[in-house]
Amino acid sequence: AMGQHWMDNGGHALAVYDDLSKQAEAYRQMSLLLRRPPGREAFPGDVFYLHSRLLERAAKLSDDLGAGSMTALPVIETKAGDVSAFIPTNVISITDGQIFLQDDLFKSGVRPAVDVGISVSRVGSAAQIKAMKTAVGTLKSDLQQFRELEAFAAFGSDLDAVSQAQLDRGYRLVELLKQGLNSPLLVEEQVVSIMAGTRGHLDDVAVVDVQRFEAELLDWFRTREIAQLDAIRETGKIGDEEAFEAAIRAFAEQFQSSEADTAIHAGTDAEETGSHIVDADTTLPEEDITAGVSEADSE
Repeated sequence: AMGQHWMDNGGHALAVYDDLSKQAEAYRQMSLLLRRPPGREAFPGDVFYLHSRLLERAAKLSDDLGAGSMTALPVIETKAGDVSAFIPTNVISITDGQIFLQDDLFKSGVRPAVDVGISVSRVGSAAQIKAMKTAVGTLKSDLQQFRELEAFAAFGSDLDAVSQAQLDRGYRLVELLKQGLNSPLLVEEQVVSIMAGTRGHLDDVAVVDVQRFEAELLDWFRTREIAQLDAIRETGKIGDEEAFEAAIRAFAEQFQSSEADTAIHAGTDAEETGSHIVDADTTLPEEDITAGVSEADSE
């Protein structure tokens, strides 16, 4: 009702229902106590009407009615990840799409833990700016194929070069899409990061360096390519796509991976250690070494 007040007065409201599963279970218990005839999964027959009546109060009004809007975001708990249960399928059929969060992905460190295969948007790219459409490309299908390949590779099967390259890129895309708590990104910065992944600029970057690559890439654009970011924010388009990608490529060419740093430090440490051994003032006599070995053998 509060959201509708804002909508009717030309404002924009978001109503989050957390969560409708508990509400449906409470309604089921009340209906059973009232001796109402149970239906599927013992829910009463009008539980679908209950949810649709609630969620369909969200709307986008025409300009004649004030152009207000209210968006409904219902939360549903799945049992053991089963989206085919009664309440999840009911709510999915009412809404314009769903974001399915996978518990296994969350525990493996993929956060937000969005299951790309089950998550669906009926609005799709119609809600994206043109710059985002250009950057995303086939990102969703690439991630879906990556999950299938990952499951296939888990059995120890040999992969051809194309499949292995697709698997390697998938690991980098997953790492790229991880987002820290309370760390939102501007849409123009999202375009930069996603284009770096979908256009293959991360293929030569170690997986452990992907997040550092992203952070330094965004700093690079904020300091050297601020005009590119301003153009996306103001027009919703990438002004010069070739120049935009050339800027990403220029950063990627000068990016220093941590593996290279580790190799350099390891080589330096080895040289220093070797010099200390050679230049040591005192050395252990050979007979003492032999005696020590004999004593150890006898023990």
